[in-house]
Amino acid sequence: MLALVCAVLLGACRDPARASGTALYVTTEFDPTLLLTQVRVWGTVEGDGSTFGPDLLPEQPDRLLYSGETLRVLLGDIANGTQAQVSIEGLRNGVVVARGQGSAQIRDGYEVDVTLRLEPATPDNPDGGTFCVGCDGCCRQGVCLDRTFQTCGAGGIACVTCDEARADTCDSRGVCVCGKNPACSGVGVDRCANGQCRCGNGPACAAGQACVNGTCLCTSNSCSGCCLNNTCQQGNTKDACGKGGEACFQCKKGCDTDRTCK
Repeated sequence: MLALVCAVLLGACRDPARASGTALYVTTEFDPTLLLTQVRVWGTVEGDGSTFGPDLLPEQPDRLLYSGETLRVLLGDIANGTQAQVSIEGLRNGVVVARGQGSAQIRDGYEVDVTLRLEPATPDNPDGGTFCVGCDGCCRQGVCLDRTFQTCGAGGIACVTCDEARADTCDSRGVCVCGKNPACSGVGVDRCANGQCRCGNGPACAAGQACVNGTCLCTSNSCSGCCLNNTCQQGNTKDACGKGGEACFQCKKGCDTDRTCK
């Protein structure tokens, strides 16, 4: 879990001098008729499955919030360019009545703007069911559940079911993993076996290959150049010219800039 240094409801005015290190500057937008008294923000960081939050602001629902209010989330050490998914819920007197979601590319040492639009909760699930107060595990339909492979999560956020083909456990952070690594993803693998991401009975496919029915192949899904002997080529040479994962051509004169033979 990433260290959530702080999340502070700031109001509508921004004070750049208060920014410190890697941060998200979140602007909330919503219909004032929602009569929100608190917001809850949390998120995940792609790649290693780390999470931040949830954080409830303000701590006491003693006034109505207004559209345009902002909050700043100061984060720990995160790699530059990492994508963060941010979720927010709007509460009225402790009941979830709206929610929103967005994403941002983190800049190490800088503050990144994120605007989140909160829309009314769907009528068939008015309380959202996405958060349980005081819950160590995860939340499903307003009920706090222990961490399991089928109910993975931590800190009271919404439960997820781990993909049995790409993960083998839900770890102590409430993240689906394969062994000690993140759950298997990408076109080059199709299963998690003995704590490792694999393609069929072999290792994960090389760059430019896709795992198709347990076999590593060069395909249009894995190669933007051309395929030669099941290996992805750049597709810009006389002896290997092509694009879109098609078979490479051997050109007589040369390969043009659009990766077709001259």
